[in-house]
Amino acid sequence: MRKTNKILFGTFVFLMLFTIATSITVVAVGPPDQTVEVPGDTVQTQLQANIHYMFRFRQRTQLRFNANVNLELNAECEALRIGDKEFLIEIEGENDLQMNMTCTREEEQLGLMMGSTHRIRNRNTYRYQEGFVCSIECNGTMLQARLRIQATNQNRLGQWAYYDEANERWETVPTSVVDGYLTAEVDHFSTWTILMPDYTVLIVGVIIGVVAALIVIASVIYIRKRK
Repeated sequence: MRKTNKILFGTFVFLMLFTIATSITVVAVGPPDQTVEVPGDTVQTQLQANIHYMFRFRQRTQLRFNANVNLELNAECEALRIGDKEFLIEIEGENDLQMNMTCTREEEQLGLMMGSTHRIRNRNTYRYQEGFVCSIECNGTMLQARLRIQATNQNRLGQWAYYDEANERWETVPTSVVDGYLTAEVDHFSTWTILMPDYTVLIVGVIIGVVAALIVIASVIYIRKRK
């Protein structure tokens, strides 16, 4: 009986370890299979499944794509304004997809201008300073995707954020630095960018709190002395 229990327990542990090992997928960012130089701001092409493509617009902005399905791509990128940046998107779809993508430096209609601040759910304040906005539309069933942008000393603490059209505000999603890229797992496409925590507001709040506390303490001391 004990031997049978040990065998069952050992089998259970093995299955648990196997499940954990197979459920964790680590995808390293490697060199692209195909590199395409785009002299202008637009590209229309067909991307084959499981091939890593890179499009370099005007020898500046790099957009990299990798999907498990065929992808009909229509992309526009204002590289002269965005400058030297590298953006990656990895897509898992159910069937072939048709994607429209527009990359800009700012998005005035959504209030996303360089230096603008945005309050997330009436709590933390974030500042826009990345200079990269990506609007994505996709026809077909997208199961999940991974967004990446090259991490720098300036954006390393930033978070990926999307524009919530229903509530007309920006929402951040969990973001981490993986293989030198700010990375987020997403389940939908819309308008995405990187927002930075606005520590200026936090510092001002702390200063106001300290000043208020000092005023209260001084008032208490003054009242006690008068007594």
